[in-house]
Amino acid sequence: MQLKQISRILVQFSPYTGQARSAREFLARVSSRPAQASNPECTVQTNLRVKGDPFIEIEFDNKQMTRINTAGLNIQQILEQVQSQAEEMDTMQKLKAAGFGSQKLDSSWHQKLGKDSVAVGKVEHVPRQA
Repeated sequence: MQLKQISRILVQFSPYTGQARSAREFLARVSSRPAQASNPECTVQTNLRVKGDPFIEIEFDNKQMTRINTAGLNIQQILEQVQSQAEEMDTMQKLKAAGFGSQKLDSSWHQKLGKDSVAVGKVEHVPRQA
């Protein structure tokens, strides 16, 4: 696992519940030598609690925080979420370095539809008029 764009990780779980399996697996992966070698500046903290849902809190280099409740997720789903956000941060950093950081990038397709922005994944139900 690559820890690029990540400055701090907090993993909290109860060692007595079965819901913490994915959080423990994530902790093992981010604490491994290859992961630590990908970003030696990233700190990994663990908080063991008797009660409460397991979660992972991630602070990225740009100070953005993300909290993932891991109770209903498997390790692959957690890794996909973290990698997706880290790749988005990396892309935004590259765009900013190329001079596109302060500009709003619009699609001509959305302009033809007369929309300023689009909500991806949002589905609206419009009842049929009789």
